Amino acid sequence: MADSMETEAENVLKKAPEPVQTAVKNAKPLLDFWNKFNNDWSWNLSAALAYNLLMAMFPFCTAALAILGLVLGGLSPQQYNTLVNHFIEVFPSATSAQISAILNGASEQLSKANGILWIITIGFAIYYGSRLFVLMENCFGIIYHIRPRTFIAQNVTAIGMLILFIVLIPVSIGAGALTALAISLLPGQFSGGIVNVIQFFAGYLAAYLLFQAIYIIIPNQKIRFRKSWLGAATAALLLQLYVVFFPLYIEHFLSGLAAAIGSVVILLIFFYYFAMILILGAEINAFFAEGVMTTFDLVTIVSTKTEKEKQ
Repeated sequence: MADSMETEAENVLKKAPEPVQTAVKNAKPLLDFWNKFNNDWSWNLSAALAYNLLMAMFPFCTAALAILGLVLGGLSPQQYNTLVNHFIEVFPSATSAQISAILNGASEQLSKANGILWIITIGFAIYYGSRLFVLMENCFGIIYHIRPRTFIAQNVTAIGMLILFIVLIPVSIGAGALTALAISLLPGQFSGGIVNVIQFFAGYLAAYLLFQAIYIIIPNQKIRFRKSWLGAATAALLLQLYVVFFPLYIEHFLSGLAAAIGSVVILLIFFYYFAMILILGAEINAFFAEGVMTTFDLVTIVSTKTEKEKQ
């Protein structure tokens, strides 16, 4: 049935004017990409990642405070406030109270834990915080059509990524301070628009490095830079535009929802679109750089596989 419909469509296309044939031919890669994006269940994968991002916030903050405290020899009140402010600046202003509450809760939990209980608390925080990267690897496995790592290798990679992100927090704070210093040294006539441009590109560079690291390290496949930069660059640009326009989206469309339900929903929505951008970048790399196609959706693939095994 599907083959006959495809043949009929090809016959109709052959009879179409040459400009139409050219337009359809040029649009085919984009249509194939759209089919892959849908067949990979990218919308559902984004929803799963968004929920895991939300659930990973508390253990991630707990692990971050503990590890940074060990590395820095304990967090002074000033260092703690700097860390809190840095986290708050990353997320939408509508969720600042929620992010602050999560960090304060993590700090309080650490302060109550002593000795072996402290070690157990950190162990659980690192383990549950790293589940996000395990799910991320499985999502990339669907996109790239590759098997997941073994249990040990998968968890080592996930925990390593969690620790890497925590270690990069002070680096990110330092980069932000250098950017602020550079802006403060600008002459008065260069303030305003040029400052916004500098901040945008500084944020873009940080986002690009984030996505580049994710796309190279997490998939269970050797990913070269030349086959991952396009997705990382696209995702970083979309994220920066998203961060710029998200406050307007909240103000005009979600202000009533935030007041009625709370900022947790706003945070979940933010994570959903962030996850969508992350998945989109991986899809771009898999399709355009690796040539990975997904002809059928996941349910059809699983059912076909099951039917073949039963025969």
